[in-house]
Amino acid sequence: MATLDLSHITKSFGTAQVLRDIDLAIKDKEFVVFVGPSGCGKSTLLRIVAGLEEATSGKIFIDGRDVSREPPVQRGIAMVFQSYALYPHLTVYENIAFPLRVQRLAEAEVRQKVTKAADILQLTDKLDLKPGQLSGGQRQRVAIGRSIVRNPKVFLFDEPLSNLDAALRGDMRVELSQLHGSLNATMIYVTHDQVEAMTMADRIVVLNAGKVEQFGTPMELYHHPATKFVAGFIGQPNMNLIPSTVKGTGSDGLTVELSGGHVMTIPVETKGVSAGAKVEVGIRPENVELGRGMDVKINVLERLGGVSITYGTLAGTRFCASLPGDAAIREGETIGLTMNPRDAHVFDAAGKVLRRTMAPALVA
Repeated sequence: MATLDLSHITKSFGTAQVLRDIDLAIKDKEFVVFVGPSGCGKSTLLRIVAGLEEATSGKIFIDGRDVSREPPVQRGIAMVFQSYALYPHLTVYENIAFPLRVQRLAEAEVRQKVTKAADILQLTDKLDLKPGQLSGGQRQRVAIGRSIVRNPKVFLFDEPLSNLDAALRGDMRVELSQLHGSLNATMIYVTHDQVEAMTMADRIVVLNAGKVEQFGTPMELYHHPATKFVAGFIGQPNMNLIPSTVKGTGSDGLTVELSGGHVMTIPVETKGVSAGAKVEVGIRPENVELGRGMDVKINVLERLGGVSITYGTLAGTRFCASLPGDAAIREGETIGLTMNPRDAHVFDAAGKVLRRTMAPALVA
């Protein structure tokens, strides 16, 4: 299909800068997800790639060709929007065929392309129906089919599942991942849902306030977040961030005192860090277990069968733990929790991570 390279992309609306020096290199046949909170610039960046919005500065290359000033129709892209944008008076067949009719292709070629797309998307028995007779997931598949028949170099998806209920979103995530495998296509997908990003992407672009915080595989972002923002955004439930004070440094790492008085030595680089410095220690809820160490008061307990999720406080700081489903704990009590220092992350005052000197602990 195609490579996609973004070089120093910026975008401003008047005095408001919404994208700041975006540099990305997306590989052929890669499924890349742009993820971030509302207002981070992810949809604006996608629209710039599509040619629906013009960058203030920077260039866009598809397969090495500069398409920065080319209209959407000449870029070799197809876009699936959050709204299905189907024609209610046309059948599924005619909705999928519409872009081919615009190109004035021969009827035999139109039929062949529509039939193939319908087969891929399991819509063959729905071709004579109209959009109003379809479920939300089926309508989204029709919108995707209309993109497939154009045989684009790059597929662009702008939050295509946000109008669906939770169960259907889960089903469509699987279908889109399978579609990517069957088409071997380059796909760019925008979402604010980090679960969608983690489950579907080959690599994830985490955007925050118009800039790229980190670009990497889901597990790279999970195990090695570059910033506090990425650490808090990737992973469910969210990572715990505990205000801490540096007590000292040594060859084995950084010794810190957490809120509540617990002291531990974390194997991270200590260059530029001195005693008394304020840092934040990050630990994921699934990396803590019952034991002596931190005293956490449980405010809310969610029994989910295989796991029990606790929401509470550690010396006034929000703290979440994912414990065995049958753990003997109750709401309102204070429990002891412990963690392996190799699983902890340390973030400096600027929110940058201190690089680990040892790999995360392995779960037995």
